[in-house]
Amino acid sequence: MSAVTAPLRRSAPLPADDPTPHLRVVASPRRRHPLAYLLLVVGTIAAGVFGSVTLNALATGAAVEARELEAHVIEAERRYAQLVADVAALEDPARIRQAALELGLEPAGPGRHLELARNLPADGAVLGGEVAERTTDPLKPLLSLEP
Repeated sequence: MSAVTAPLRRSAPLPADDPTPHLRVVASPRRRHPLAYLLLVVGTIAAGVFGSVTLNALATGAAVEARELEAHVIEAERRYAQLVADVAALEDPARIRQAALELGLEPAGPGRHLELARNLPADGAVLGGEVAERTTDPLKPLLSLEP
């Protein structure tokens, strides 16, 4: 098999005599001094180093402060544990009994009950009509028999 190729076609014919050429002469670029670029790079590096050192110093200071705070927390926890132990020792019933005996207190005997011979209004007693009429305080008849 053989392939047949068509000749290339141009979209627009070339003018024979073009008064304005498509190419123009450019002046050589101006040579710039590398000093400005060098100063910019050195300044950026110096700022980075300064920032890094500053952040490192701040982190070190914060670490020292954190260690001091941890030491305070450990001391406070130790003191708290000691105070809890002291309270537990002071609340010991045997120690309280011994301290009471040293003060001259006696152990309690068996429980006793008192019975009143008179009836009080608080016990459900009914007051006479004249006493109830003379009192203006509604609670006074409940608390005592006196007007």
